[in-house]
Amino acid sequence: MSITVIKAGLQTSLQGAPFTGHRHLGMPAAGAADCLSLALANFLVGKSFGAIGLEITLTDAIFQLNAPCSIAVVGAAAYVRINGHDHPQHHRLRLVAGDNIHIGPSRPGCRTYLAISAEIEAEPLLGGQSTCLAAGLGGFHGRALRAEDVIAFADGESSVESARTTPENLRPYYSDDHVLRITAGPEATGPNMPILDNLCLDPYTVGARANRMGLVLEGISLIASETSNMPSAAVFPGTIQLPPSGQPYLLGPDAQTTGGYPRIAQVIRADRHLIGQLGSGSRIQFVQTTAERATEIYREKLSLLSSWLGQIKLW
Repeated sequence: MSITVIKAGLQTSLQGAPFTGHRHLGMPAAGAADCLSLALANFLVGKSFGAIGLEITLTDAIFQLNAPCSIAVVGAAAYVRINGHDHPQHHRLRLVAGDNIHIGPSRPGCRTYLAISAEIEAEPLLGGQSTCLAAGLGGFHGRALRAEDVIAFADGESSVESARTTPENLRPYYSDDHVLRITAGPEATGPNMPILDNLCLDPYTVGARANRMGLVLEGISLIASETSNMPSAAVFPGTIQLPPSGQPYLLGPDAQTTGGYPRIAQVIRADRHLIGQLGSGSRIQFVQTTAERATEIYREKLSLLSSWLGQIKLW
């Protein structure tokens, strides 16, 4: 059992839950950049929210199934075509050997997820099987997928009722305009306090430097105090740093674990999956909230999602 890659973009890769215990090795967390879209796709084919799926970034991708199984597609793709015929996202689709899957380019948004009912064989690493593209580890030989790659499946597949379809009210809305809620970072204190207000004043646009490691934001230039040359400290996906250029830098799932630039803000956990849909040209309006309210928002979101997905967490 397997699936063959006919066409893939530069960052098409196997992604699931992030690694556990990665920080003591100084490695990125990796994992699906938009974990909510992956979770929805996995649920449709009867798999756990963090199971390995195929993450397709920006451009279109084409695959051919070499065995019968079910699939589901969730994300920013302009279309999903099976053997040249359009099919909807958010539905479980039953396919047979030889079927051709064409996932269109992102319009709008940045990433789409293909979940498969059969268990995808991927290289285990640090308690996970995701691909760390920055380090060349895990997933499929530690790299992005390319034409003629054959991804093997384990025998058997998950069982799920054929009519499973994501409810309309739980389907993410993909756009090039985003609102991200943030809390103050460790260095947004004292003389740096006005930075957070300025960050939230007008929208920022994602610049040309945009990948799974992070995104340069173009907009109001910000100025930090003497902490602009601070010692390296812990950073996480969703951390917003302020380099000397004054243009904020938003860290993604493949970000380093420490950094020496001021950490002026942190995207709240409930909104962090939206970072996975940011690409060059995307616009972001930051909105400040408190740590206490951020916790409440996350619990409210999990409560809503659990009514359909069962026990789930977002990373």
